[in-house]
Amino acid sequence: MSVKRLINRCPAWIFSIIVVLAILYLTLVPRPLPELDIPLFPGADKVVHAIMMMGMMWCIALDLMRHKSLSSAVAPKSRLVIALLCTIAFGGAIELVQGAMKMGRGEDIYDFLADVIGAIIGYVVVVIVWEPLVRWLQDE
Repeated sequence: MSVKRLINRCPAWIFSIIVVLAILYLTLVPRPLPELDIPLFPGADKVVHAIMMMGMMWCIALDLMRHKSLSSAVAPKSRLVIALLCTIAFGGAIELVQGAMKMGRGEDIYDFLADVIGAIIGYVVVVIVWEPLVRWLQDE
């Protein structure tokens, strides 16, 4: 089975659901990954925040592309802006919940700024690749 066919046969919104659940796990569980003795550069967690929100934007866009009424070659910019705002709000909500949970992880404005930057980069990339990706997905 081809990758294209596999992507098109997946249930609606599955990519967005999976990435949201993964982000919730990684950000709200006190120790989501085992301790690794890998030295990271300062600010590595900010890069991870940006990548998570960028990935969320990409998955929402992929799910929109797969939606029959939105799968035109022209990017639905109004819906993508709504997705961008929701992604940014999601990142902010995670920071607020982290602060409220008192689990050793507090809210951090710089994490939120990284979320915003990642979501915006994701939006820009989606707008640029929308047309060729929709054509590729529809080409059988």
